[in-house]
Amino acid sequence: MNLIDYNQAIEALEKERQLLLNREQYGAENVLVHHALNVIAELPVIRQPQIVRCKDCKHRPIKPCENGFDLEFPDEKCPCQCDDGWCSWYPPDDWFCAGGEKKGQ
Repeated sequence: MNLIDYNQAIEALEKERQLLLNREQYGAENVLVHHALNVIAELPVIRQPQIVRCKDCKHRPIKPCENGFDLEFPDEKCPCQCDDGWCSWYPPDDWFCAGGEKKGQ
């Protein structure tokens, strides 16, 4: 299933409607665009959780080390670390998890 951004869809249709009005086209095209705006406005909005990739996460290890162990973490919230410090690994840039939080937030 593909998702579209609700606000972008409304904005695109409003822009198309305005173009039709500027060209003084009040016929079927304008009616269809107006109807589409009404239909989309009535649809339920699905709130998708934000996915934060490791490269943008404030909990990611600060830098990889040479042997892949003993990473330095900015805090204790990164799920890629464990209590003994020997099983941690430096996550690739495109990795993500449920606990990711964007840097600066």
